[in-house]
Amino acid sequence: MPTSYCLPKDPPPGDEVSAVGGSKLSEEHLAQLVTDIKDYQLTHGNVLKLVRFEEATRVPSIGVGVSVLPTPFPRRCFNEAWALQRCMNELYIRAGTDEQWLHTILQPLMERDGFLAALWDVHVDVRKAGVVQDVVCGIFRSDYMHQPCAVDHATLKQVEVNTFSAAGACHAEHVANMHRHLQRMRRVAKLDNEHDRDSLLSPGDNINSLVAALITAYQAYRLPSQHSYCILMVVQPYNFNVADERPIEYGLWDAGIPCYRCDWQEVLNRTTLTTDRKLLYRLPGSQTELEVTVVYYRAGYDAAEYDTQGMQVRLRLELSTAIKCPDVLTHLTTFKAVQQALTEPDVLKRFLPVGDAERVRDTFMPISTLDTSAKGLQARLNATDAAQAVHYVLKPNLEGGGNNIYGSKIPALLGSLPEEEWSKYILMRLIEPPEEIQGVLLTAEELYQGPVVSELGIFGTALWRREASGGVEMLRNESAGWTFKTKPSKVDEMSVVKGYGCFDCPKLTE
Repeated sequence: MPTSYCLPKDPPPGDEVSAVGGSKLSEEHLAQLVTDIKDYQLTHGNVLKLVRFEEATRVPSIGVGVSVLPTPFPRRCFNEAWALQRCMNELYIRAGTDEQWLHTILQPLMERDGFLAALWDVHVDVRKAGVVQDVVCGIFRSDYMHQPCAVDHATLKQVEVNTFSAAGACHAEHVANMHRHLQRMRRVAKLDNEHDRDSLLSPGDNINSLVAALITAYQAYRLPSQHSYCILMVVQPYNFNVADERPIEYGLWDAGIPCYRCDWQEVLNRTTLTTDRKLLYRLPGSQTELEVTVVYYRAGYDAAEYDTQGMQVRLRLELSTAIKCPDVLTHLTTFKAVQQALTEPDVLKRFLPVGDAERVRDTFMPISTLDTSAKGLQARLNATDAAQAVHYVLKPNLEGGGNNIYGSKIPALLGSLPEEEWSKYILMRLIEPPEEIQGVLLTAEELYQGPVVSELGIFGTALWRREASGGVEMLRNESAGWTFKTKPSKVDEMSVVKGYGCFDCPKLTE
C-alpha cells in the first residue's frame, strides 16, 4: 500500500477534466483539491494505522480512500432508506428473538459451518446456565444501492444488513465534514453551480448517535454494585482501523462515561466473572476493578477468533450481567442465511406489521440457497451456467468484504467445491446501478476518474428487552446516521478499509 497519493502520470489532454454533474475541473483546481484532501485526512485523523510498521514511539498511517467530489445519489432513495431503518432494526431484533425460527434456518448449516455452530453453542451454554441480562443493545447498518426501473426514477435495493460490529460511522462523518469544508471553498471561488449549493447532506451526527445509544444502554444497567461502572469495547489486536473506533470511545469519556478498550485475546486475563456473574474489568497497571455495564463488540466476527480460548472469551462475556451490544443471538442474524430466509413469502409478516413488511420487501433482491429444494436446484442451474451467472453474486454465509464471488467467476468456484459445501453460500441477483454516474476518487493507488457505483448505509440504534414469553419490549429504536461509499464501476467489492472503494458524501439529486 503506498504511503502517499499522486496525480496520474498521464492526465487527460487539455486544460480541464470531467467531473460529476457535468461540471468541469481544471487540472490546477484538481491538484489543489488533492492537496487539501490529503491534509484534511491527516489533520482530522481519517486514516488507517499501518500497524506492521509501528515503532516504539510512533506509528505511520495512510488516509482512507475518499472521493474528491461528492457523487450523485437520488434524494428520494436516501429518504426512503432513512425512513425504513426503524423497520429494519425491528425486523432483525424480532428475528433474533424468535429462537425456534432462527434455529430452523441455521441448524441445517451448522454441521458444515464451524463458526456458526460455535456461536450457537455459546447461546446454548448461556441458556443452560440461565440468562441474567434480558436487555440487549444494537448498532446496525443496512446497506443499499439503487437501480433504474421502468418508470422515471430509481428504486432502492438492499445489499445486506450488518447487526454485529457495524463499522464506518466515524470515517463517514469525517468525510462528510470534509466535503462540506471543500464546498465552502468552492463557493468562495464561485466554482459551484448555484443549484449545487444545497445538495450535500449535512455532515451528520454519526459519532454522537452511536455514543448516545451506548449511554442509554449504560444507564439501563440497574444492578447495585460496590464497584464503579464502565463500558468495555472489545477490539481486535493489531487494529488498523482504530480511527473508526476511538472517536466513539472518546465521545463516551467526554460524556462522563468511562470506556476501556480490551483486545479479544486479553479478555480472560483482564476480566473476572463473579459468583453472581457480574463482569469485572481490571485496569492495566492497577488492581482497580470496574464493573462492566455494556460490552460493545468490535471484535468476535472472524471465525479465526474462535479457537478454544476465543470460545471461552465469548462465553464469559455472554454469561455476564453486562448488556451486550449485541448478544450472540442477534449476532447470528447477520449470517446471509437469515437474509435469504427473510425474502421467503410471508416470513416478514411473522415479524412486522403488514404495511411495514411490504415496504421492506420492496427493497429485496431475489436470493436463494443452493440446496436441493426446487428453488435451490434452479439457483444451482443459474450459478453453474456461465450465461446466467453473470447476473448474480455468490456470497458466503458470513463475509466481511472481499469474499464474494461475482458473475463469470461463480461456476469455476462451485466447480472446485464438493456439492455438499455449496450450502455455505447464497446466490443473490446483482443490483444493476445506473451506468452513467461519473465520479472522481482518491484511492490508495491512484486518482480515478470515470464511471462509479455507490452504496448507501443507514445506521440504526436500538435497545430492547427480551421477554420470558418470547416477545420483545422495544426501549429505543432510531435511525442514527449514514455512510456513503463509492468505487470504480469495474471493481466488484466495496470494503473501503480493504482497498475496494472510497468513503464519499452523496450529492442528492431530485
